[in-house]
Amino acid sequence: MGTEDVARIERAIAELQRLADSRRLHEARMHSLGLGLSRTELRFLHRLDDLGPLAVSRLADALDVSQPTASRALHRLEEEGLVTRAPDADDGRVAIYALTPKGRRARRRVLDYTRGQLAGSLAGLPARRRHDLADALDELVGRLQRGGAATAKETA
Repeated sequence: MGTEDVARIERAIAELQRLADSRRLHEARMHSLGLGLSRTELRFLHRLDDLGPLAVSRLADALDVSQPTASRALHRLEEEGLVTRAPDADDGRVAIYALTPKGRRARRRVLDYTRGQLAGSLAGLPARRRHDLADALDELVGRLQRGGAATAKETA
């Protein structure tokens, strides 16, 4: 692959990251949905829904945040009724957090909203192009997950 193509892909990924991480866009999305979740809190809802009930330390590790940051976010989510806290059955000193139905609904609303935004952005593309884009992104993610160095040898 030519270096120009790699540079274009790198710029596109960087721009997608910037958009995904944008505080302004996140706040606008939360305002539209009537939710007051921080980006960190939303990440916790996503992770709990994906992985099921977890201890604070496991959630902190999964999201690459400090345990105090995780505790603060989970405390706020618990106050909002979006997660529950219960003692671990094996070690009562450990708190296990789980998503509530209200938390699952909030997450679903965010996912539906962002999926609608994405669908709107892709609406002008022919169906075949959207399918090819989805395939290319799936392949890229898989290759990156397996390790960039190994995939560089595959394409050489």
